[in-house]
Amino acid sequence: MKKLILIFTGLILGSSVYAANVTDMNSKWICTTNASSSDVASEKAADDKLANTQASASNAFAAAAQNCRDCTKITCEVQD
Repeated sequence: MKKLILIFTGLILGSSVYAANVTDMNSKWICTTNASSSDVASEKAADDKLANTQASASNAFAAAAQNCRDCTKITCEVQD
């Protein structure tokens, strides 16, 4: 019974250490789209800004959605 309690305690502690490593949703996110290339200067500038500007996850996603044009996918990644 003591071994079972010890194993259970180890699992709880191990999972709490794993859960402590959370992703910051407030900064360092870049979202891009798979929209086709554009010849329009403002659309090119928006694409470049998306690819190079870090923001909160929600702001980065909102910017990508706003500049989606003909995209079918938005990809967001946190930067180190």
